[in-house]
Amino acid sequence: MHKSTVKFLILFVIPSSVNALSESEFVQSLLSNNIFFEKEQINLTIKQIEMEGDRVNYGDWDWTIGGELGRINKNKTKYDYTSTIDYAKSTSQEVRKFSSDLTKKFFSNGSELSISYDKSLPIKDEEMHDKNGYQTDKNTTEYLDDASISWTLPLLKNKGGVVDQKTYDLAVLDFEDEKLALAETKEDFIEEKLMIFLDWVSYNTQISIVRKRLEQSEKILETITLQGTSRISKITLQRSINKIQRLLLELESKLKAEQRSLSILLDGLDLVQSPLKINWADRAQLIEDLHSYCQQSIRDIKRIEIEQLKNSRSVRTYQNSQLADFDFTISATKDDNKGNYSTYSKSSEVEYEAKIEFSYPLTGNVSNDVYLRKYRLKGRQLELKYKDKFDDVLSDAQKLTTELKQGLKQLALYQQQIDENRADKTETELDAFLAGDSNIRFVIIENDDNQSLLLGQVEASINYHKNRIKYDSLMDRLLNVE
Repeated sequence: MHKSTVKFLILFVIPSSVNALSESEFVQSLLSNNIFFEKEQINLTIKQIEMEGDRVNYGDWDWTIGGELGRINKNKTKYDYTSTIDYAKSTSQEVRKFSSDLTKKFFSNGSELSISYDKSLPIKDEEMHDKNGYQTDKNTTEYLDDASISWTLPLLKNKGGVVDQKTYDLAVLDFEDEKLALAETKEDFIEEKLMIFLDWVSYNTQISIVRKRLEQSEKILETITLQGTSRISKITLQRSINKIQRLLLELESKLKAEQRSLSILLDGLDLVQSPLKINWADRAQLIEDLHSYCQQSIRDIKRIEIEQLKNSRSVRTYQNSQLADFDFTISATKDDNKGNYSTYSKSSEVEYEAKIEFSYPLTGNVSNDVYLRKYRLKGRQLELKYKDKFDDVLSDAQKLTTELKQGLKQLALYQQQIDENRADKTETELDAFLAGDSNIRFVIIENDDNQSLLLGQVEASINYHKNRIKYDSLMDRLLNVE
């Protein structure tokens, strides 16, 4: 009985359950709880709306319709100084007017199409007086129809739409950055909660070990009491049991604290029916070419690259804005009108035009020059920021790599010591004590050593797995946990 009890202490026995929640299942449960990431998801949605809105706003048709209704009364007196007779004219005019303008910019080349149509239909009543008598021309209707179409292509400034498209291009980069930020937020959250997960597993496993030790010590006390062993031995063993009980209470208190945190994270989680478990044999997949991997896969590095792309896009805009306005325009216009005084006075005119317009401010654009210098300097800042972040990631990865390798050596050493204890102890101190050849203190020391070895192995293993989680998080692959 006693030998089998002691052997349990030097075996790494982990309680299991068919309903146990694994590390990957725990991560998936957190990811499926969208409330944790709702704010960040809203930010991503906002960026997507802004991006799509900028694209539509740039290339959308802009249609403007206007109308006018009014009445004009005019009294006009002229003096003819070659005659003593005055010349007078009275006009009453009703105005009806309609206008429509349609414009569209083309995203691919920055050109702009403009179509317009204007129609007016005024009716006039007029009276005229001159030295020769009275003249009238009443209810004279005139109208005007104007239609035009033009297309303008920028050849220097805003060539290819480089200036106009800046807002959209930056919105696209902002959207990509927001996606990376959301993934980074999720991974940081998962890393933090996995630490709670591992702490729970650690305390739960240590409690199992300590409870077995307590059970063994209580059975030993029962045995030596029945055998009438000395009072001093019983007192010494009872003190050891008290010490084990204090350790057990301390571990149980820590376990309850972790359980409260976990219950907040996952509502309805029953850690009795579905305890947490890890694969103790899992090992970190270390990356050999860290330099290349960081360039391709680290989100913080990619986000700085996006900052650099945004900055370069601004530099291109302000560089282009320094150029002269040099535009090519083709247009066609048709005017139809019927004049005043005569119902038969009509005209129609069609005009075609192709032109190149050039303009440049001789004093330059001071504001544009300021922004250009600013963003060029910012480009150098971002280069330094990129290098600092890259060096930090490499340094942290190398440090964790060293700790993981050392952790494996430590675990191998623990296992070696456990195996040696198991092989060497053909006869335990308990057997010797019961045979009257040893002291109860040596039994307690032996069991303390066994317990310490097992608890140390648990802590070393948990520390290794924490470093494994930190490493995967640093390498931005924690969300891909299987």
